[in-house]
Amino acid sequence: MININSATGDIISLQSFNYEELKTFQFKVQATDSGVPPLRSNVTVNVFILDENDNSPTILAPYSEHGSVNSESIPYSAEAGYFVAKIRAVDADSGYNALLSYHLSEPKGNNLFRMGTSTGEIRTKRRMSDNDLKTHPLVVLVSDNGDPSLSATVSIEVVVVESAADIQTQFRHVPMKEESFSDLNLYLLIAIVSVSAIFLLSLITLIAVRCHRTDGGLGRYSAPMITTHPDGSWSYSKSTQQYDVCSAQTHSRVTWWFSQQRFHL
Repeated sequence: MININSATGDIISLQSFNYEELKTFQFKVQATDSGVPPLRSNVTVNVFILDENDNSPTILAPYSEHGSVNSESIPYSAEAGYFVAKIRAVDADSGYNALLSYHLSEPKGNNLFRMGTSTGEIRTKRRMSDNDLKTHPLVVLVSDNGDPSLSATVSIEVVVVESAADIQTQFRHVPMKEESFSDLNLYLLIAIVSVSAIFLLSLITLIAVRCHRTDGGLGRYSAPMITTHPDGSWSYSKSTQQYDVCSAQTHSRVTWWFSQQRFHL
């Protein structure tokens, strides 16, 4: 990356540096004398890369760069200041080198459109007249603030239509490009259908199990029955279980015994 002359101390770069890739780096330099014993001293050198204007502006979508013509439509009844289009661009440089300005070039004698030098918006200057053309070819120049300045251009063809409804009709009749149904979309569709089917099946199974449990519980339910025996005891039974209750009374105390009997049905 760098080299230092051991006799003079001159530091020489062995390669070029790009500010967008490397902005700063550091290295250490050691100076040694010829004494016995030799004495040394170290110093850290910080190198800062300065930006150069080596990147041209890039036009962003939906407009492409110079080489193809983009089309926009405006109604004949458009007032002054009517919005036509907005050009957007970026510059990979930094600082002042990345500051962009927009300039409009149109045929001589037209003088129908104006452009915001900092916003990139194209608007009408005035209302159209019968003497104006129906098609207006425009060229937008985007320049950066570097020295020397770099630029990019984009061409726009503005077509005048009778009304705003015609603009909407044109958009409705633009043929849509059919995209092929990729394998990824097919796998995604299959996964969605499978998950939906599993969820629906699980929901139906859960409802069926709950309904079955409810019916079974009602079928096993039986009214409680109390039976009195000759010895004074009585028994209480419910469902398939029976509880025998016995009592014995003393002077002021009543004692109850419960015994559980199971019936095998």
